[in-house]
Amino acid sequence: MAEEGRRSRVKEGGWGWMIVAGCFLANICTRAVTRCVSIFFIEFQQNFGRDYSSTAWIHSTIDGITMFCAPLGGFLGNHFSCRSIVMAGGLLSFTGMVLSSFATSLPYLYVTMGIVTGLGFALSYTPSVAMVGNYFHERKALAYGIGLSGSGIGTFILAPAVQLLIELYSWRGALLVLGGFVANLCVCGALLRPVKPKPEEDDRIWEDKMAAQKDYEMPKNTDLISLDLTKEELAQLEHDNANNSNNNKSIESRTVASMNLKNTTADKDSQNFLPGDANMPRACIVSPKPCGLCLCLESKEEFRFLFHPDFLILLVSVLFMAFGCSAPLVYLVPYALSVGVDHQNAAFLMSIFGISSIVGNITFGWITDRPFLKKHRLLNYMCAVLMEGLCCMVFPFLLSFPGLAVCVVLYGYFDGAYVALIPVVVSDVVGPSCLTPALGVVYFLHAVPYLVSPPIGGLLVDTTGAYTSTFHLCGASYVISAGILTVAMAAKRWWSSKSTSVV
Repeated sequence: MAEEGRRSRVKEGGWGWMIVAGCFLANICTRAVTRCVSIFFIEFQQNFGRDYSSTAWIHSTIDGITMFCAPLGGFLGNHFSCRSIVMAGGLLSFTGMVLSSFATSLPYLYVTMGIVTGLGFALSYTPSVAMVGNYFHERKALAYGIGLSGSGIGTFILAPAVQLLIELYSWRGALLVLGGFVANLCVCGALLRPVKPKPEEDDRIWEDKMAAQKDYEMPKNTDLISLDLTKEELAQLEHDNANNSNNNKSIESRTVASMNLKNTTADKDSQNFLPGDANMPRACIVSPKPCGLCLCLESKEEFRFLFHPDFLILLVSVLFMAFGCSAPLVYLVPYALSVGVDHQNAAFLMSIFGISSIVGNITFGWITDRPFLKKHRLLNYMCAVLMEGLCCMVFPFLLSFPGLAVCVVLYGYFDGAYVALIPVVVSDVVGPSCLTPALGVVYFLHAVPYLVSPPIGGLLVDTTGAYTSTFHLCGASYVISAGILTVAMAAKRWWSSKSTSVV
């Protein structure tokens, strides 16, 4: 995605919808398959004779590695090609699934399904999601809603299919079939056509004006040129040239100053929910002739968003949210079986979760694209996270399939809503030019909670003999995540009102 680093605003629609289709299929092959691993939970536990905590490490490892290596997928996609990286991830995850079908112990599955397959999913997931943001701007939330709904549709279809495969071919045969299924990530990658940068009008003006400076020679060691100079700035350069015969240093200094000014302008759609006007870099520095200094400065600008206070607050919130969203899906089917729900209906709960999350993906994506709600995307995200936490806390009080089904509908709906809004909120905070590495960091932060949450939940089940503590702990994490953002927004409003009263 080296060319995509020079983000160009392409016309929405057209091939962009094929990019959405690629993201949709990638979500089916990665997130939906990961969710369906919980259906194997009882099979693994009975086959290897291990406790809840040890068995839960399989799901937590694949989820944790996927998110832990998400920045790697974003980095490779940002500097090479999203298409090739996603296809490589498909081959790697296929290999891991096929090897898992020959497992002889849980540690074997930790490596093949957890590490190998998880790494393949990481290489495929982040670039496929980030590519959507390169093709859509006005309908970004809707495009993400459709693309990310693949995880819900995939869960709806795969959950009963996986249960049927287990009954027909045992868990080993089911994993072998899933291995062939995730190989379709190579097809997803083939759809991700890179964005080709187009020269803007100001770029042509700059080139023409520089050609007119016959007496001016750019220093040989300088490859950094800002392509964002305005007409007024070009006129000022001409004025300097007319009044100063030795104008090389003056023009060079103004060029660099303009470059720094343009690259620190905040994106017009960014949302700052902390006091102050800290801004994100609008674009990364691009050198037509890469050199050591240029690449160093480019990387520095590319990851400058890591020090933005708004983004740091969002990361803390995501940390708590990620802890709460992994374990409930791992223990939903085992909990349903423990209260007397049969195997088919227990697996069908995952299908219900999948179809309701689809509705959440698309409806929240469409709603938050409305002009009167675009400025309140963060608030919608907070409400979705809060409601998901409340639903999670209700699970232990439901002892029948109908009650669990109703709660799962609500839980899945708000899960789909927050999943669709995460890339949008991140883009609003850091700007579209830094979306790919920022998404990688956000998904990376999911890694540790995803890794430790299911085993901690399993330990609570082994210790207490019930699932109540596990679901309540996860629900509390959701509530804390929403509370952090609420406090940050309240602090911003208080600061703004205070500043207004002083003026």
